[in-house]
Amino acid sequence: NFQPGQKGNGRGVQAPRSAPCGYFCGGFMVQKLNSKPTGKTIIGLTGSFGSGKSTAGHFFEELGACVIDADKLAHEALLVGRSIFETIRGEFKEAGFPADKNLDPQKLAAIIFKNPAKRKKLEAIVHPYVFNRITEEVAEAEEPVVVVEVPLLFESGYDQFCDQVIVVKTAEPIAKQRLLEKGFTQEDIQNRLKAQMPLEEKIKKADLVI
Repeated sequence: NFQPGQKGNGRGVQAPRSAPCGYFCGGFMVQKLNSKPTGKTIIGLTGSFGSGKSTAGHFFEELGACVIDADKLAHEALLVGRSIFETIRGEFKEAGFPADKNLDPQKLAAIIFKNPAKRKKLEAIVHPYVFNRITEEVAEAEEPVVVVEVPLLFESGYDQFCDQVIVVKTAEPIAKQRLLEKGFTQEDIQNRLKAQMPLEEKIKKADLVI
């Protein structure tokens, strides 16, 4: 039962917020979940591309919950010096990424959303990194309620780690208009939606719908 004014985000590492969700649909492979931090309620927050997950996450944060953004952590992996930086750069040589600059998520998106095999390769590299980072941030959070925003929550199996799952629903025309205004093309939107579970299926699996 978190209240307005409660202590803010307790994450140990404050990385800049990610670019708009969906460059490679931050999600991750759930590996070995030996135990969940005691005394914390884990809420999974998901929805389809453009549904307003981040906006909902901000509201939870204002109410005092710790909000962890899986997409932001995925973008963190693209920074020079991160443990998987060179692995990604080597896998996507066709993009011509320089060794001394952060990887360009837009270039990666242009490749992986037109090539499912490439998308799976990237996910196989990035997902374990994101999972480990989420585990670290959940452990470091001081708040009793932790909201984990994950676009591929059900697809990755991370819903098994959550006490409750909330799906954010928005009418498709509204979501598409939002994304078009952000600079995504119709093709971009369709490619990203194809990479996700249909919203109707997510709603069936949810505990709550916003």
